Amino acid sequence: MLRFWPPPLRRCCLAAVAVVAALGIVACGDLTAALPPRPTPFPTLERLPSVTPVTPSPSPLPTATPTATPAVSPTPDLPRALIVVDANMRSGPGLGFDIVTVVRVGSSIALSERQGEWYAVRTADGLEGWMSDQVLDLDPSVADRVPQSKP
Repeated sequence: MLRFWPPPLRRCCLAAVAVVAALGIVACGDLTAALPPRPTPFPTLERLPSVTPVTPSPSPLPTATPTATPAVSPTPDLPRALIVVDANMRSGPGLGFDIVTVVRVGSSIALSERQGEWYAVRTADGLEGWMSDQVLDLDPSVADRVPQSKP
């Protein structure tokens, strides 16, 4: 029937048919999305949630609470020594005892007794403990005045 139509009208009619066909295809949208999923030969696993690594922080060292004696100035007749470095005052005569406090360099301390290389000491604010002779500036004549205790 189109063969009897004049060529310009035929071209117009064919263009209209092409436009309608194209619109029909576009209107269908994505046909593959409407189809059921096809099985694959490989299993598909869900993605795992990402994990942010946590950098461990060092745990703070326990701090010993010094046992404060009444704020009494050290007995003036006790021998004295100076601290030559910031040093630990311990609860007993040895490295195995707990640290009571840290005594700052230049501090003057009273010496009440000794046990080997360790001295029982008292700070100006009344804290008592033990310190090694390695951290003390101690004159030998002063060391002789400190009474020796039994272990």
